[in-house]
Amino acid sequence: CGICLASVLPRLPKVDEAGHQVSVLGFVPLAWLLLFAVIVAAGFEQGALALLPVYGTHHGITETRMSALLSVMIAGNIAMQVPLGLLAERLSARLVRLACVAITVLGCVLLPLLIESPLIWPMIFVWGAVSYGIYTMSIIELGERFTGSALVAGNAAFSLMWGVGGIAVPPLAGGAMDVMGAGGLPITLGLLCLALAIASLAGRRKASIVR
Repeated sequence: CGICLASVLPRLPKVDEAGHQVSVLGFVPLAWLLLFAVIVAAGFEQGALALLPVYGTHHGITETRMSALLSVMIAGNIAMQVPLGLLAERLSARLVRLACVAITVLGCVLLPLLIESPLIWPMIFVWGAVSYGIYTMSIIELGERFTGSALVAGNAAFSLMWGVGGIAVPPLAGGAMDVMGAGGLPITLGLLCLALAIASLAGRRKASIVR
């Protein structure tokens, strides 16, 4: 490890830190949409992992099948991040993130319709891929837009927001399930992703007006 580190360090770009230092709180207004995307991605992942088994029991699905569905969802998460990254190189991380958000919302709509159908297997695979792809695209955009202390602050802010989303969303979705029944899970996750989609579209429109 030491040899690898020593060989890589001289190749790293030099960063001028003589200018303004950016704190974690100071980073928030610079990229609030990216931070919101991290909250959504973390909340979705933790909410789905924690509550999909409960959702399945409401539909009479066995624990074994729900465990298998979660495994397929995680497999999609792992398998598709590199292809999504390559797609972001051809298009843009922002555009691919928006597509991931839209497909995630669609998955929330399809979940109640397909949960007892064989089509749930490919759907849950894609759902796992695109829901985590929101975070992957946000990381890529962070690296494209920021350098130096801003990049360091951004990484710290991402870690903080991941914790916020992972802690806040599962209880919120669980409370929705208590009030609305099993449908509270896809409704909560879908509304959260829909809010991100609207914010992303508004951000794109504002950027185009500024140009």
